[in-house]
Amino acid sequence: MMIFLIASLLSAVFFGVAVLIESQLSNRTFKHPTTMIFYISLMNAVFLPLVLFVGLPTIPSVWAFGCYVILAAIDVVYLYPFYMSMKVIDTSIVAALFSLGKITIPFMTFLLLGEKLFLEQYIGFAIIVLASVALSIKGNRVPKLNKAFWYMLFASFLRAFYVVLEKYVLEIDDNWINMVIYPSVISGLMPFAFLLFAKWRKDIVKNFPPYVHQFGVFAINEFLCFIGGVCVVYGLSGISAVVSTAITSTQPIFMLAISYFLLKKYGIPLKEKISVQELEKKLFCFVLIILGVILVTAG
Repeated sequence: MMIFLIASLLSAVFFGVAVLIESQLSNRTFKHPTTMIFYISLMNAVFLPLVLFVGLPTIPSVWAFGCYVILAAIDVVYLYPFYMSMKVIDTSIVAALFSLGKITIPFMTFLLLGEKLFLEQYIGFAIIVLASVALSIKGNRVPKLNKAFWYMLFASFLRAFYVVLEKYVLEIDDNWINMVIYPSVISGLMPFAFLLFAKWRKDIVKNFPPYVHQFGVFAINEFLCFIGGVCVVYGLSGISAVVSTAITSTQPIFMLAISYFLLKKYGIPLKEKISVQELEKKLFCFVLIILGVILVTAG
């Protein structure tokens, strides 16, 4: 049990670093989200052969393969509102807003997986979601929610459904190696459909030189995503979708810590406000998120 919890926690670390890299690329290199999605997906399958040292894939059933296609489509579609949000607010807040979709997970896990939660787990989820909403509000007053909230509301619901469907397929296909390989390969091919649209194709071709220039950064990002993906799938194979998603809610905490270290140690500025007032607010919300995670995992 503990090794699956540790794997889920490590996935939050690896994905946290990857999100910081993608934030820089999205805000400084590619202006249009579809261009970013196209180039970020090109290396989806590059590191997949490494997983063959751990286990071998099998041929899935038609039903399971159809689920893998749906998972791959979600992997592509959610990136659009995700990258749009990065242009609006701090990266760690974007990551925290992924917790919004968790409000639907108890309902979806009950319908698809037959899982039931204890009272403290419902309370934990409520704390995680409320802390995430607080992070998206500007200032100390209660203003209207900014547009990043609505972008991430859509993206987070997609990712919440993704995790529950992922757990469902892991149970019916019974091979976590398949979950690592099939969605990655399929989602890497889907963005080529963007080339059918003249406006998107023109921007993709225009930005090929910047992609080549930043190729090393994309390779590092993909390796981090690969390791994070392996960790999260392996963790999910041994724990419930509820516990897995609660643990990965800690991702913005690692992101804030890394951002603070890079700024103070090396003077590298990231899209992250770390003034005293902002730090106090974020740290308070992150403490609440940790409390929510403890309640969910202890249930």
